[in-house]
Amino acid sequence: MSWSSLPWPFRKGRDGGDLAKERSGKEGEDEEFGITDSLLDFVTTFTVDTFKSYPLNLNQGDPTAEGDRTGGAGNVRTDLTQWQQQHALHILSKAKEISKLRYDLCPRHMKDKQFWTIYFLLVKTHIAPYEIRAIQKAKLKSMETSDEISQKKAVIEVEMMESNNGTSSTGDLDDEINRD
Repeated sequence: MSWSSLPWPFRKGRDGGDLAKERSGKEGEDEEFGITDSLLDFVTTFTVDTFKSYPLNLNQGDPTAEGDRTGGAGNVRTDLTQWQQQHALHILSKAKEISKLRYDLCPRHMKDKQFWTIYFLLVKTHIAPYEIRAIQKAKLKSMETSDEISQKKAVIEVEMMESNNGTSSTGDLDDEINRD
């Protein structure tokens, strides 16, 4: 086996360049979902007791609290927001400690919903700015989309008015020609 057949991450060209771009893209995506070094350091301090002793009182009579609605990619809770689901997937892949804690705790000691509720309460100070930024981006995107739709409607309305005016003015010209 020759050394040239082995993949090399620093090789220029197709293999090395694509790998470097993929890594930087993943890092940017991790940053977008609040996965930072400080968060990773913080979550490594979590233990089983951190979650078991957390003072959380979910409504026991609430049927949604009883159900364990998991689904989607990576078996992450479906009652989380889109951003929280993505954050959960990223943190589970980056911080193996969280994956292990979740495996140890759910469902023997607590439901998945309780686990993620406690997790997001614990990391709230670390991830709040990133979640707010994502909400703002989503609002801007929806505003841009609605602006584009309203602009298209306005253009269509103007074109319709012009075409209506055009047919009536043509009709008026036809009437004037027929009179003469």
